[in-house]
Amino acid sequence: MSAEAKREDVIDLPLRSRGLMVEPGAILRDRFELIAEIGRGGLSVVYKARDLVAVRAGLANAFVALKIIVEDAETDQDILALMYREARRLRELLHPNIVRVYDMDCDGNVHFMVMEHLEGQTLAKILREATEHRLELSQIERIVADISAALRYAHANNIIHADLKPGNVFIERSGRVKLIDFNIAYPVARVSRLGEEDTARILGRLGAVTPIYASPQRLMGAEPSEGDDIYSLGVITYLMLTGQRPFGAANALEAKENGISSALPGGLSKRQRTALHSALSLDDRNRTASAEHFAAQFTKPLIIALMDTIRKLPG
Repeated sequence: MSAEAKREDVIDLPLRSRGLMVEPGAILRDRFELIAEIGRGGLSVVYKARDLVAVRAGLANAFVALKIIVEDAETDQDILALMYREARRLRELLHPNIVRVYDMDCDGNVHFMVMEHLEGQTLAKILREATEHRLELSQIERIVADISAALRYAHANNIIHADLKPGNVFIERSGRVKLIDFNIAYPVARVSRLGEEDTARILGRLGAVTPIYASPQRLMGAEPSEGDDIYSLGVITYLMLTGQRPFGAANALEAKENGISSALPGGLSKRQRTALHSALSLDDRNRTASAEHFAAQFTKPLIIALMDTIRKLPG
């Protein structure tokens, strides 16, 4: 997580807990020193923190990000149970295009998820500041390739992001993409054991969805699937290409109900147009089957990309 992800429309008030003020300078579990707030949502606040154990060990990078929830009488215990369960699942996701989750712990009634700290900015910010709010095709292809690689890995490990949007796509200073906010990611498969059914109920109630990037199936309340992530990736790709949403002000469900279609942008190869059209299909039966397939169709094969680079070299 990074400072850029911080919401600008939220008043910065410290979180009070029993015997501890969650604010810069506070130390959790005698280990994590809070440095600065870098993000805030409806349920949690995210801090950049210094890992004092790493400092004492002489490690070059001792910074982490902590997503914090302060438990009180009104805290839904399902939320806390979900955070701990998902932290355990997400610790197993080890991929260069997915933010690392290290642990979940608590200090009194302060519960926190320990994550990799990132330097850079979200795709949402990049698009806001870009000319006409769109990017060059070569940059889009690199971003699509990284997002697709992350989704391919997550889906192979039975994890659905379920809220993929520019604000959850982070571009590091090196240019590498990392998906963030997997903290409410969804298991793909459900089993009949009581514990897993309870989780499904919790996820169904707490699952976040951003309407403009959500498939019509998700907006109708269907269980999230890999195809929903593919649809969201299609919307993000369209937005990067045009600076506009594929169905204007309408979300996918409104577009489906009113017969609204999207005009594919120019400047794409036939293969890329086909890939984007398929990813944006409002009928999930016709949607691109996998992130790997979308990337293979939309991005240039490595040899072609290298040839393009060579052609651009002087002399």
